[in-house]
Amino acid sequence: MTLSLAEIVFWIAAALCVVAEVAILRAALRPAVDPPPASIPHSSRGSDLLWSIIPAVGLGFVLAATWRALH
Repeated sequence: MTLSLAEIVFWIAAALCVVAEVAILRAALRPAVDPPPASIPHSSRGSDLLWSIIPAVGLGFVLAATWRALH
């Protein structure tokens, strides 16, 4: 079984996306070392997680559509 160049590029891009999303989710889940001062508005942890997961799900749909287009 030989892979085409498009499939190789796809799998490299997919792996990099997974690494990036794991880093984003890890940063969103990490406890704050120094909480921001009261004068600086900040979001809740749930909001941070939501805005981290929504792009990950969207990216999953894009990767699935790309895989389907390749085959």
